[in-house]
Amino acid sequence: MPYRFLSNVAIADIAYEVRSRDVGGIFEGAAIALTEVMVDRRTIRPRLKRDVRVTAEDIDRLLYDFLTEIIILKDADSLLFKEFDVSVEGEKNLHCTLKGELIDRSRHRLRNDVKAVTMHMFGVKKAKKGLKATVVLDI
Repeated sequence: MPYRFLSNVAIADIAYEVRSRDVGGIFEGAAIALTEVMVDRRTIRPRLKRDVRVTAEDIDRLLYDFLTEIIILKDADSLLFKEFDVSVEGEKNLHCTLKGELIDRSRHRLRNDVKAVTMHMFGVKKAKKGLKATVVLDI
């Protein structure tokens, strides 16, 4: 599992940590964990594709904006995603092909309605074997 949920970090929020040897793995793991907070990913079928491009001044803001885009797609277009094919260039440019489908309340096992990514404890840091990201979600 590329992520783990952190208990006792925030009372009304959900926190998780992602570890990976590379930047793309951090972004993919963070997107998977975000989705698992919202829905049981096993109930999502990869029927449609969306391309997302994000540019930011640094890796922290790039991850923040990427996760925020996933939340916006859920809220504005009623889309949930199962697969994330992430490419990060120079820690400032991201391209991701997301595969998923429209929310189907009769089939998807919805969990939490994530409102936003918070800046509390947020960030990407170097770890012994690669990188570590910490994310706290407002639910």
